[in-house]
Amino acid sequence: MKNIRYFTNGVDTVEWNEEACMHSGKCLVNLPGIIKNSEAESINVSENQFETIVKQADFCPSKALKLKDNR
Repeated sequence: MKNIRYFTNGVDTVEWNEEACMHSGKCLVNLPGIIKNSEAESINVSENQFETIVKQADFCPSKALKLKDNR
């Protein structure tokens, strides 16, 4: 069973797949203040942060972090 969480600001959406995540810690280190903890219980998807998240998603080793532009 997939445990996928979605975080949105109404325009952009971040999808985080807990089962796919390798918990490498790259998101926590590279996105301080955006991803709150290793369980990604909260991801700040404010519009001014979205480009930073986009860049980090490219480096996600498991591709558990995905993005969607709802425009």
